[in-house]
Amino acid sequence: MPAAISYVDVVVPLPLPKMLTYSLEGMEQAVELGMRVVVQVGTKKRYTAVVWRVHDQAPTVYAARPIDSLVDEYPVVVPRQRALWEWMADYYLCTRGEVMAAALPAGLKLSSQTRLVVHPDRNEADVRALDVSSQLLYDAIFARQGMTIQEAAKLLDVQSPQRAINRLVDAGLILSEEELKERYKPKMERILALSEVYLDENKVQDLLDQLEGRAPKQAHVLMGYLSLASSWGAPVLEKDLKVKAETDTAMFRKLEERGVIKRTQRPERSSNLPASVASKALPVLSPAQKVAYEALKTSREAQRLSLLHGVTGSGKTEVYIHLIADALEAGGQVLFLVPEIALTTQLIQRLELHFGDYMSVYHSRFTTRERTETWLDVLGAPSHKKRNPKGGRLVVGPRSAIFLPYTNLQLILVDEEHEASFKQQDPAPRYQARDVAMWMARDHGAFLVLGSATPSVESHWLAEEGRIDRVPLTERFGGAMMPEIVCADLKKAHRQRAMLGHFSRMLRLEIEAVLKEGKQIILFQNRRGYAPMWQCATCAWVPQCERCDVPLTHHKWKNKLDCHHCGYVVDPPPAACSSCGKSTMQPKGLGTERVEEELKEHFPQARVARMDLDTTRSRHGHERLVRAFANREFDILVGTQMVTKGLDFAHVRLVGVLHADRMLNFPDFRSFERAYQMLTQVAGRAGRTGARGKVILQSFNPDHWVLTKVMAHDYEGLVKQELLERKNYKYPPFERLIRITLRHSDDARVDAAAEVLAYRLRQRFAARAIGPETPVISRVNDLYHRLILLKFERNLSPATYKSLLLEDVQSFQSDDRFKRIRITVDVDPA
Repeated sequence: MPAAISYVDVVVPLPLPKMLTYSLEGMEQAVELGMRVVVQVGTKKRYTAVVWRVHDQAPTVYAARPIDSLVDEYPVVVPRQRALWEWMADYYLCTRGEVMAAALPAGLKLSSQTRLVVHPDRNEADVRALDVSSQLLYDAIFARQGMTIQEAAKLLDVQSPQRAINRLVDAGLILSEEELKERYKPKMERILALSEVYLDENKVQDLLDQLEGRAPKQAHVLMGYLSLASSWGAPVLEKDLKVKAETDTAMFRKLEERGVIKRTQRPERSSNLPASVASKALPVLSPAQKVAYEALKTSREAQRLSLLHGVTGSGKTEVYIHLIADALEAGGQVLFLVPEIALTTQLIQRLELHFGDYMSVYHSRFTTRERTETWLDVLGAPSHKKRNPKGGRLVVGPRSAIFLPYTNLQLILVDEEHEASFKQQDPAPRYQARDVAMWMARDHGAFLVLGSATPSVESHWLAEEGRIDRVPLTERFGGAMMPEIVCADLKKAHRQRAMLGHFSRMLRLEIEAVLKEGKQIILFQNRRGYAPMWQCATCAWVPQCERCDVPLTHHKWKNKLDCHHCGYVVDPPPAACSSCGKSTMQPKGLGTERVEEELKEHFPQARVARMDLDTTRSRHGHERLVRAFANREFDILVGTQMVTKGLDFAHVRLVGVLHADRMLNFPDFRSFERAYQMLTQVAGRAGRTGARGKVILQSFNPDHWVLTKVMAHDYEGLVKQELLERKNYKYPPFERLIRITLRHSDDARVDAAAEVLAYRLRQRFAARAIGPETPVISRVNDLYHRLILLKFERNLSPATYKSLLLEDVQSFQSDDRFKRIRITVDVDPA
């Protein structure tokens, strides 16, 4: 290394406004940008940092410490990632360290207290191929049944044992204790296949001739196997052969003892998946899909961004698959963003059929090791090269997948681009993944497609302005009709005493008719739990959360009152009222748990499942539920907004929305847009194949203009009205918003602080600063909130007003009176 280069600026995963400078004194290996190093921050703590700049300028205000060690042999953060981190820090008003903390998987930023254990599926023979220090570390971890990284450093007598740990992890010999706890054991199913001896058809025929005389039952089972096998010697499910041959497990054992078949196990698959995930031929496009595909190719050649506006059930996924195939054929990388990975089980299964060898899935429910391996796969790390002859890679993931180290990104797909879950809330960076994807497309020269049946108002406006191309797909695949949507008047039903629990007569009769046909039903109630509150029937007193200004939600299955904001619990719910003393406490309102109970009471013959956060907490809980419903193990699926996203069930004929009004009355300028999107999306689950589906919206206000637009499938009318109102009242897309939130445990102090900051901002930005205001939920987790909203014209320079805003916020925070006030700045709030 040249003598002049002796310092590095590094980014540590902390909210520091500036980078820290360290010395390379004593460092023999070459240090490159994007490599990880271990550095000391403060008196004791050590962090994994990323090298951002190598130079020969010593810091002027402090003596540079030497770095402890170099972790990598090659950069794990590529130049385009560093450019993305810089842009996100500037645009979303946060620090590079906060972006780093969000971007890197935990496996790439291990702390000194991470505990290491031996891998349960290790191959001991691999230990002999390692160097002496790695073998010593492995033997110690094995003997002690685990050790921390700090203990490993002492054992090897080094400041950082990262390299030895990396070699053991790469060899599959150790993993973190946290990862071991996360390991998932899938439900297994037994399969049967011909043994190697009988892969010759002539030998099987000879065997059948022998068995027909001596053991006719075994011959019957073998004939049943041959009729079920998709190809000669292919595996079949043991349970299917039992039914086909009308036999039992004992008969399979006899054939296994004869050496005719072999019995093994594999993870259970959905009934709509083939036995192999080898690449399958691309789906044949309908005429309408071909037109959309060709239009998207034209946009790609013109280097334009595109919006694929396809109605529910139009087959946008098939168009995506053809675009993905084009990019992979060219050896490029593809990023497929989905709102929530747990809610896209079917989509991932379909993509896996075509691109299994090229596909990686990346999300937070994967183990630390799996996320780290995906990172290194995408990077093309020497120890993680995949056998892709052309180097293509498809990555499917939620918003966090934007942070992976893409080096040849050619296509970005953002499915259901209107979803609010693409916006990160806490912690920083509070980014909108759809907007970040648009920046990445320009930076990489990649083709971006935003897809939705109900595009966001902002995306529709961009298309109207000619900034992106709009490609319509207006008919459902296979000639299926759009569902019939009708409204049940709850006010009228209550007046006529036509309600059965929370079901109107109209909805009840439709449920009965669909169940008689043997079809399936989805019921939507966007509120989990049994009831939103636990109320006294005498004086109307309601138990409140002690830390938040919200009533506690009743969960009957666990007999508790829960706060969904901070986790506060009352166990069990009070039987007597704390206000009047009477024992008249009862659940008030409607949650998914209560809907499930009423269905089992009123339709005892129906098999009912519930899909909400309570039933899908485990890593594969949602996948199991989707598979079971797709396999028709349930007749009715009750759920929150989970049932509105990414589900394609062939036998759903009826969708019911139990309380459509709640979404319309939320105090947010996007409430009408989101109500329309959610109702249209859940309605789109009905009648996707075969006969026309039906949707029933239960409402106390059936003449509301948004509900009339939903029933008429009038997206254009909805957007036209929304754009008119937003222009008049200065909201996006005509203005840009920045929301400042102040939080403190003292209500009076945060109120005074908010007034001071708002006054300062009004001096700087005049009427563009609005507030402070108290939000609907004014206290969460013992912190009182105040909001200040800033509106800026689109023709103003964001860089200019953001730098001025940061000056004011930093000046405010330097005031001794307000140093304990927590401030968050949210650019483009959802």
